[in-house]
Amino acid sequence: MKRPFVVLLCVVSVSEVWAQDSGLLLTVTVEDAHPNLGQVIVSLFDSENFLQTPTAQQTGMVNDEGRCTVVFHGLVSGEYAVSAIYDEDMDGELDTGLFRIPKERIGFSNNARGRFGPASYEDAKIVLSATDLVITINLVSAD
Repeated sequence: MKRPFVVLLCVVSVSEVWAQDSGLLLTVTVEDAHPNLGQVIVSLFDSENFLQTPTAQQTGMVNDEGRCTVVFHGLVSGEYAVSAIYDEDMDGELDTGLFRIPKERIGFSNNARGRFGPASYEDAKIVLSATDLVITINLVSAD
């Protein structure tokens, strides 16, 4: 009588592990940073919280080629926009100057650029569907 319970417990445990690993992957490579200097903060947004509250965020170190790659795991299909901040001084935030113009390099998915401000969600929007996605963001200076 104890055997069915043990089998059921094993099936539930395997199901829980599988559920944690399911979902889509988004791999983001950020380029054009100074080699081996600083970090990149990569944020993932939905349309309602664009540039306010990220759905997910990761930080990665810049390599000797001036690149940083992060991977977002377990995402559901849908529309997202990605922003990247080159945090050269590693203080964990975007440094800005007069009129809140960024002093550090920034970038958006689709390499979207804004006019007199950040890129719009519509320009930066990517679609994550049935397969994993790999994108590259090129950092630019705001000045």
